[in-house]
Amino acid sequence: MPTEYDHFSKRAAFPAGASAAQWLSWLYLIYALPMIIFLAVTMPPFQVTDEYAHALRADQVSRGTWLSPRLGSYVDGALRTFGHVYEDMRFHYEVKHTAEMARAAAALTWEMPDQDENFQNTAQYGPLLYLPQAAGIWIGRLAGLNPVRTLLVARLVNALSSTLIAFLAIRLCYRGLALLFTTLLLPMTVSQFASVSQDALIISLSLLVIALASRVVAQGRPAKTWEFALFVAVVVATTLARPSQFALAPLGALLFKASDQTWRPKAILAALGSILIILWLVLLPKLMPAEPTGASVSGQLNAIIRQPLLLPYVLYNTFRENAFWLFETLVGRLGWLDTPMPHWYTWTAAVALACAWLAPGNRPPWVVPASVGLLTFVAILFNSAAALYASWTPIGKMTIDGVQGRYILPLLPLLGFLTPAYEPRMASLISPSWILVVAFPLASMAVLPDAIMTRYYGSWSDMGTVLRILFY
Repeated sequence: MPTEYDHFSKRAAFPAGASAAQWLSWLYLIYALPMIIFLAVTMPPFQVTDEYAHALRADQVSRGTWLSPRLGSYVDGALRTFGHVYEDMRFHYEVKHTAEMARAAAALTWEMPDQDENFQNTAQYGPLLYLPQAAGIWIGRLAGLNPVRTLLVARLVNALSSTLIAFLAIRLCYRGLALLFTTLLLPMTVSQFASVSQDALIISLSLLVIALASRVVAQGRPAKTWEFALFVAVVVATTLARPSQFALAPLGALLFKASDQTWRPKAILAALGSILIILWLVLLPKLMPAEPTGASVSGQLNAIIRQPLLLPYVLYNTFRENAFWLFETLVGRLGWLDTPMPHWYTWTAAVALACAWLAPGNRPPWVVPASVGLLTFVAILFNSAAALYASWTPIGKMTIDGVQGRYILPLLPLLGFLTPAYEPRMASLISPSWILVVAFPLASMAVLPDAIMTRYYGSWSDMGTVLRILFY
């Protein structure tokens, strides 16, 4: 049965609904695919944060190692050598991708014995979100490609998987559509999609279930059993990748209605998902690396429990002292956070995100989805902060080590649930905000290539030379 979401309102210039979501999903592909392909090809190997460690974990999964030893252990010798060719570029803006590096990488083959390597920061992660990258590595080897081209295949397979999930998320979304669209086209999001990082699937799958919840609420019905099964599967899969993701669970409240006749199979699915997460959390300490000097997981957790205001206080301090940097790393401080976008672009992104939040499109009901969306956002934010504070921050420090803006990408569109359900006249007044929402990715497409060229190559001619060596 058609609803008010299924057609454009005659009294507001741009209400959300099925029609808006459908054409925005195609516009997303038009914007996203060129940026993703450009980054997959031109971003030097392993220059996305932790990409080398993610590649090693994906290689393990491609060879059937679903649970890794604590520190990572033996890996393909060619992949290890490949990674070390580029290790000096990390955090060093002055180090460019030279023709000599490219020739050393292009000369590598898979005919090297396994070598021991420590990649403890990704060895602890579950295998599910590495399946696309593992498939890409397997395809590359099967096709006889060298490690350089195999990495490109793995990046593209991961990108295709994440982009298709994002496309589906936009088509499903009925609440916070503008913010979802803008989040997916931020340079940081696009960069993660164009790498072998598991963050690509964490982001896209999280946004998929957020969109699914918005659709169920908008249609005034309980979720179908398969929809709830998808929600549980995403919560489990992403929790295996990032334990704080289990705080997506409150969003499940939007998938029920008092008259729900399918509560029994849903209860069974919820129980199975909970059991899997609990088993993983019991196993996880055996996979995690040793605590950094000065840190103590048990000590920090005890402090958080004894002092309930400690975590909010250190989180506040962290945002207060690093607000602009955190926003940069949300929007587009790429590479190993050593590839900044121009300051004017970052401020433009702030305006675009504000317009995306304001953009009309939400319809009643408002109170329940807004409350659940805010609760879920806060729960994931505090869980992420607690994990970083306990695992990486020295005892007694009043800020949190390791916080990056990109961790907020999977939950940012939840804030779109808080956008008011405007009256038609107010919606008409605010609807021009959609203009910047739709146009902002053009600025990203214009700025991104020059940022990558300047940071990694120094000139367009040098970029062309290096890419010819690597891929031709």
